[in-house]
Amino acid sequence: MEKLLLEILNELKSLRSDSAELWNVDDIAHYVRLSRSSVQSRIICRKDFPRAIRIPTDNGIGGRRWYAKEVKHWTSRNREPINGVASK
Repeated sequence: MEKLLLEILNELKSLRSDSAELWNVDDIAHYVRLSRSSVQSRIICRKDFPRAIRIPTDNGIGGRRWYAKEVKHWTSRNREPINGVASK
């Protein structure tokens, strides 16, 4: 029970957090409860998934990050329809 309450508290805190919070693939995988490889091969490659931000590094290969707020919004838009009728 305590674990569930802590998860709820953390989720509520994240909803109020700064909209500029950035997530990596592991953060997204944790949020959607999928493996890292599933997120890479089935989620972030979708055309309707939010565009990544490329963080520049010294060697020029930047790590990809996504705004947490955009990822959460994307997941909410992909809820199953009520009674098989898609909402518009």
